[in-house]
Amino acid sequence: MDSLIAANSKFCFDFFQKISKDDIHKNIFVCPLSLSAAFGMVLLGARGDSAHQIDEVLHFNEFSADGSQKSNDPCSKSRGEDKSTNEKELLGCYFGNLLSRLDRGKTYYTLSMANRLYGEQGFPICQEYLDRVLRFYHTTVECVDFRGDTERSRKEINFWVESQCQGKIKELFSKESIDNSTVLVLVNAVYFKAKWEKEFDCENTVDAPFSLSENEKKMVKMMNQKGKFRIGFIEELQAQILEMKYTMGKLSMLVLLPSCSEDNVKSLQELENKISHERIISWSRSENMPEESVAISFPQFIMEDSYDLNSILQDMGIKDIFDETKADLSGISKSPNLYLSKIIHKSFVEVDEMGTEAAAASGAVTAEKAIPSWVEFNANHPFLFFIRHNPTHTILFCGRVYSP
Repeated sequence: MDSLIAANSKFCFDFFQKISKDDIHKNIFVCPLSLSAAFGMVLLGARGDSAHQIDEVLHFNEFSADGSQKSNDPCSKSRGEDKSTNEKELLGCYFGNLLSRLDRGKTYYTLSMANRLYGEQGFPICQEYLDRVLRFYHTTVECVDFRGDTERSRKEINFWVESQCQGKIKELFSKESIDNSTVLVLVNAVYFKAKWEKEFDCENTVDAPFSLSENEKKMVKMMNQKGKFRIGFIEELQAQILEMKYTMGKLSMLVLLPSCSEDNVKSLQELENKISHERIISWSRSENMPEESVAISFPQFIMEDSYDLNSILQDMGIKDIFDETKADLSGISKSPNLYLSKIIHKSFVEVDEMGTEAAAASGAVTAEKAIPSWVEFNANHPFLFFIRHNPTHTILFCGRVYSP
């Protein structure tokens, strides 16, 4: 399963770098893992160039090339008769195992991934495809009446997403995003909620300035605490890296904070341009992040965003499935006119003293000045963060905080 985790991580950074270039003065919060799983589901029914493009952009081709699978591998029974089917089923089986592992610790956190395909009822779905999607991804393909009753179909999809994501993801599809020409929609929404292993004390939350740029600042609620945390310094980028664990240590937030400079935005861009799967592994190794006494100042923030991914994914190289003249989704339906009309990714995160649960912080309390023996980590300017599943080293979410 290591090769799948590596593929997911590589796509994570490719995707993050792509969307982060569009507007540096913008908060970002996305779940590339959820997108990878969603496209793994599509890949089961994609053929020809449509399949090859997904393979390359999501690095699934590197997973397929991994010949280390053992004969006693629990996924070996998923192998089909030909190489193409073998690779897709093996990928699906490993995704199923990974998602099951993420599910195991959910006593201590909430992670809701809502992935489902909605197709126009006039397109009959292959039973073999339905069986595989249910077996590996534990979901179904739903038929709706986009042409005859567009609005009812839109509401049905939005209601399902809202129920899957604890009511936090509302109106995934706006009225403008679905019309009577829609034939196939990939639903992808994520909700995350967890408590810190070491909670911040509300009494120490203060109103403090956050530097957006050299000349622009805003007042934010800045949380403060001191304790033992893993922390390191990335010399090549002049940036700190801090790990804050969630309850039971199954998940962590890794925060990458460029050194405060005259141009914080430029420093953040340099960090974003350099980050990669290999580098994040190196930077976060225990020898590079020893446990030290740290005085942390960290802002509260809430982020909810929606991304129309058609053009972004086409720019990355997934082109054919969005083109009705080129799409080959014959493994999903024998209809020659089936193509992916729309994919929208919506995410929500809230960070406060307890973790991601809402908590009111009242009044401005003067924080105790850190004495020299404490390492200072003051996130009072733009930074990046990643939420990682520690047992598998899977990156679940990546984000940029430009303006809390």
